[in-house]
Amino acid sequence: MNIMKTVSLAFVTAVALSSVAPSQAELLPGDARRGAEIYAQRCVMCHGENGDGNGGMAANFLEEWYRFTKTDEELAESIRNGFRSEGKSYAAGSMPPQLMNNRDLEDVIAYLRSRFGEGRSLSLPE
Repeated sequence: MNIMKTVSLAFVTAVALSSVAPSQAELLPGDARRGAEIYAQRCVMCHGENGDGNGGMAANFLEEWYRFTKTDEELAESIRNGFRSEGKSYAAGSMPPQLMNNRDLEDVIAYLRSRFGEGRSLSLPE
C-alpha cells in the first residue's frame, strides 16, 4: 500500500510540475508557420494582417521594426504581460496581456521575427 501511495504521489507531482510554465529563459526557436496562424487569430485585429498597425490601432511593425531588437525573452514578457509604448498613442490603447503557453509564444515570436524583424521577408520561411 505504501508503494502505491508513493507512486501515486510521484505521478501527481510530475504532472503538476510539467504543467508549470517554463521560465522565459527556456524559450526555444518556434515554428513561424504555426505562429502566423496564432497571429491571425489573436493579433491581426489590432496590428493588421500585414503588421501595419491597422490604421493606428496598434504598433506598425513595418515602420517600428526596431521593436524586434529585443530578445525573445523581452518580447515574450511584453506579450505575456501587455505593453505600453512610451511616447506612443494608439487607438486600441495599451496592448493587453495575452494568455499564451510557451509554445504559442515561441511560435508567434518566430513569425514576428521572420515577417517583421531584422532580415524580414514578405513570405514565411519554407
